[in-house]
Amino acid sequence: MCIQVITIIMACFSGFRSWWMGDLIKYYTLYTNCNGIDWRKHVFSDYTNMGIRILFRGVGFLGLPYEVCVFVIAAFIAMTLGLLIYRYSPSPYWSYLMFIAMGFYVFTFSGLKQTCAMGFVMLAMMGILDNKPRRFFIWTIIAGVFHAPAFIFLFAYPIAKKKIDIGYIAITIAVIGAVYLFRGQIVELLAEAYYEGEKFYTADGTIGGRALMMIFIMAFGLFMRPLRRDDVMYRQVFNLMVVAVIIQYFSMYDNVFSRLADYYYQFIVLFMPLIMEEGEHQALVQPERKYTIRYFAHNNYVLIGLMITLFALWYYNSYVGSSQTILQDFKFFWQIDPYSLYGQ
Repeated sequence: MCIQVITIIMACFSGFRSWWMGDLIKYYTLYTNCNGIDWRKHVFSDYTNMGIRILFRGVGFLGLPYEVCVFVIAAFIAMTLGLLIYRYSPSPYWSYLMFIAMGFYVFTFSGLKQTCAMGFVMLAMMGILDNKPRRFFIWTIIAGVFHAPAFIFLFAYPIAKKKIDIGYIAITIAVIGAVYLFRGQIVELLAEAYYEGEKFYTADGTIGGRALMMIFIMAFGLFMRPLRRDDVMYRQVFNLMVVAVIIQYFSMYDNVFSRLADYYYQFIVLFMPLIMEEGEHQALVQPERKYTIRYFAHNNYVLIGLMITLFALWYYNSYVGSSQTILQDFKFFWQIDPYSLYGQ
């Protein structure tokens, strides 16, 4: 019931927003082009990110306004998130706190293509957790049709399934070393593959604050819930967090790599609830693991949870403070008539 209520609130709050804000104005131009006389030229101009154009054309063909597209996308991401949390998260509180505090929800207000793609990636993640590789592959391909960088999630299935052993540690160290030594060449490759050959530069080559925070959270997770071979879902999510940190490292070149890392890092909505799951509850759900679980007193979880909540609120406030360009124009559709402003 809690998840259903939050899903409705998130869908309505985001879905009833006016499109007179941020990139939504540019998307409206695309929407009108996809439903004009020369719609075929715009919808099928190229195959990159064609999914959003097909969606726009489909909604326009039904005679529905652009606002319907905005609402459908908002409802889609809210429902896929709710389904993911309902099926796999031991704590909706931590899941929704992370989704909001880490800035994912604010981002959905403006980035329609990636919002659609991230929703489909959530469905692909369910394929990983349910051991359904075909389902994983289909949903990831659909995500890439909406936003080409989402194809990077195609590596997620074998990475998530990799068992934690000496080989895993050796491979991880080797990858980190290769990333550090060949970061320039890797950036050029990623730019060519995902960002149409755009050039990225770095001033000092230092690791960004977000990457350091991600590393700290992973270290905290290992302390609270050490990796065990039989702790399958936690191990799989942890593996994806490692990939997120590696991709985030490249944000020293440009912030677009933070958006690329988000295809993996959005699953902090599962990682945080898993590391904050009390030992007694883990043992109740998985009794075969009761002798390998690290236990803490309930009061310790309460204190740690309070500290994490305060940190999340601080981080969210910092993120929102840097997102004023997105939020300063936020209005509900009944508060403004964007059609009277468009083109002026």
